[in-house]
Amino acid sequence: MYQTVKVAETSTISPQYRRIVIQSPEMAQASQPGQFMMLKAWEGTVPFLMRPISINDADPAAGTVSFLYKVVGEGTALMAKLQKGDSLQALGPLGHGFPLAAGAKRIAVIGRGIGIAPLRLLARRAVEQGTEVYAYLSAKEEQQLFDRRELEDLGVILRTTCDAKVNVTAFFAKDLEKLAFDAAYSCGSKRLMGEMHQLHLRHGFESYVSLEEHMACGIGACKGCVCRTRGEDGGERYETVCQCGPVFPTERIV
Repeated sequence: MYQTVKVAETSTISPQYRRIVIQSPEMAQASQPGQFMMLKAWEGTVPFLMRPISINDADPAAGTVSFLYKVVGEGTALMAKLQKGDSLQALGPLGHGFPLAAGAKRIAVIGRGIGIAPLRLLARRAVEQGTEVYAYLSAKEEQQLFDRRELEDLGVILRTTCDAKVNVTAFFAKDLEKLAFDAAYSCGSKRLMGEMHQLHLRHGFESYVSLEEHMACGIGACKGCVCRTRGEDGGERYETVCQCGPVFPTERIV
């Protein structure tokens, strides 16, 4: 769906990172963990393209959707100027999100830096259905361990590190020695994805990754965000991350 929506709340996490909450009951109701939206906070055609931002959280009861983003260019710099009550254009929710089995007893979410953003809604939905959640988070500094307090409030069990010499997946590997996980989900780096996939092969849990690619249209028309994947027949192909993803089973990524 495409709507002109109102800003319900904005906050500055640091000079580079911001959070924005929009008011849209329809979008809040439709949003699923791992999906994203295309946002535009300016009039005219400069910048020309909307900006893809992953959904950080959604509250159907309040009718709000929140986004956590990094200010990296002209478009996000204009978004950072928005204030409560301002309008912006939103297209979405888009893409395929994280599959969460209704009977899952325990899952792991693994993210680094801004890659933590799409994991919050997944953790919330998992906790709401009675699934135990372990979160393995890493960042360059404590301030970039995003949503740490919100995850703790949900009852998520946290393992974190800001040590560049420590791989947070090592904590996951240690927990796997004594605990069974139904699934694991990652976003944040190809290294995290690769390490999680190796643990998936060793322990048998389902594993999914949200890919980070430059997206122009958000609907698969421009073919600018293709990734190489492997089909059920073992053959390789190219798929658009925005339309076919952004979430894929890790065994499908070449």
